Amino acid sequence: MARTRIGIVSDTHGALPEAVFTLFGGTWSEDALADHIFMAATPLHGSDGSISLDAQQASPLHLQACDLIIHAGDIGPQSVLDELGAIARTVAVLGNNDYATYWCSDGTVQDHRSLTVDGVNLFVQHIPQEMELSLHGRPPLRPALVTTQPDLAIHGHTHVPRLEAHGTRITLCPGSPTRARRGSGHAAALVDIEDGRIADIYLVRLP
Repeated sequence: MARTRIGIVSDTHGALPEAVFTLFGGTWSEDALADHIFMAATPLHGSDGSISLDAQQASPLHLQACDLIIHAGDIGPQSVLDELGAIARTVAVLGNNDYATYWCSDGTVQDHRSLTVDGVNLFVQHIPQEMELSLHGRPPLRPALVTTQPDLAIHGHTHVPRLEAHGTRITLCPGSPTRARRGSGHAAALVDIEDGRIADIYLVRLP
């Protein structure tokens, strides 16, 4: 069964390096892919529903164009989403520096998004603290915005790549392709889905 590939980017702030197009378009060479992965993991599911990340079992990253692109906020001009949308369907959320009215391939860009891709539930919001409030609320005054917890929660804002397992959920930040912080280097992420589950997650350093 073919894998569904999601390309994830955040904090572009108006620029899209050529490496983003080649990575998401599936035109990097196999050697370049292998050389630029700095974190890869396969989710393992426990009998209690908990998830752990196993770096040893991650599959080699193969050439494949993205079927979906997610932008986790701080976009820049509309042209960033237009260019991503030329590669694949694009879903985006607003960042704290986004003030314009944006459009992407499935409609208006919103503050947060919940979506299901091949049986995997995703939640996207720019600022990680706001994302946690949206997922869990702050009882009794602030209810959660979601009724079903996601399999994968995606945020931006920090410009620092992150891949962690939290109970039954994975949290991912792709970093930034243009404004890296804390020595992390410019980065983006790929998520492969197969048989209704996340198969592998890759953090890729961009040249």
